[in-house]
Amino acid sequence: MTVNVEKLINSLGKPYQDIFDAGLIPYKTKPTGYPGDPVLTLSMMNEGIYLAFKRDGVTLYSIELFLQNPKKANYRFPNELPSPLEAEMVRPWVHAQFGSPDKFLPPRKRLRKDVGYTDLFTVMDFHIPISMQIDYDLQERVKEVAFITTSEVRW
Repeated sequence: MTVNVEKLINSLGKPYQDIFDAGLIPYKTKPTGYPGDPVLTLSMMNEGIYLAFKRDGVTLYSIELFLQNPKKANYRFPNELPSPLEAEMVRPWVHAQFGSPDKFLPPRKRLRKDVGYTDLFTVMDFHIPISMQIDYDLQERVKEVAFITTSEVRW
């Protein structure tokens, strides 16, 4: 099943039921979380998408798009991305499209694993303030793009 990523991004800040009723979530499975955890999640891995909701009000605050899958060499993101995003991007291309990031982290070790750059951009023209976080592999290819309500960004 394909998911309309652009409409999903425009649904940030809206309750799960409104998003589900609009037909943007192809699963009948509701978001889940551990008891007491303030976050509920819905993993749509076949679509390359991971959603996070605030438990209070079950409102969508984060959408993660997985453009690479290290377990599948021939993996390609199965949905159409909003312009100007593409399924295969590199860091210089991203900077040419969006300018310099508001913040960035250089390549580093996370636990025992080497990870690439992380860039944070402010996204304009949405009904609420949104940030876009882009994670790269060590070859500076985009591996994940996250759209997060700016109030939830922890840097």
